[in-house]
Amino acid sequence: MILITTVIPLILLLGVSFFVTVLLHELGHAIPAIFMTTDDVNIYIGSLGDPDKCFHFFIGRIAVYCKYNPLLWYKGCCFAADTYYLSLDQRLLFTAGGPIASVIGTILTWLLLSVTENQDFLRVLTGGIFVVSLLATLGSLIPLVRVRYTASGQPVYNDGYEIFRILRAKFR
Repeated sequence: MILITTVIPLILLLGVSFFVTVLLHELGHAIPAIFMTTDDVNIYIGSLGDPDKCFHFFIGRIAVYCKYNPLLWYKGCCFAADTYYLSLDQRLLFTAGGPIASVIGTILTWLLLSVTENQDFLRVLTGGIFVVSLLATLGSLIPLVRVRYTASGQPVYNDGYEIFRILRAKFR
């Protein structure tokens, strides 16, 4: 009985919280890319560029690929094919857009939590999104040298380290 009343709702809460947080973060990358590039922009939730075993939907020029397995929704990435032709300032905006969106999401959920008083489902969901968003914000801003690889084998770093690399190249 504990499984049905506690564990399953907690897994669903975490899944929705990760989905909302990662989608918001990746939209923070995608929206500047839409204005600075001509190609479509792809967002991946639950993978680093692997469209297999995903459902997908479109938001204008943005294609969102989301893994069926919600346990994978803690990670994501955003690709625009022609971002390599961006200036350093444009690359900085593209890269910083994700953490900026995460900070905004964290602040908005904190404000929403502070104005709601009762302990209903919306408050619990907002609290879950706040915690996940806060952790994602910190995880994306702290420059970590840890390298991960996309489905196509390209190395990727977290946003904080990528921002550091762009700033170092800009001020050399």
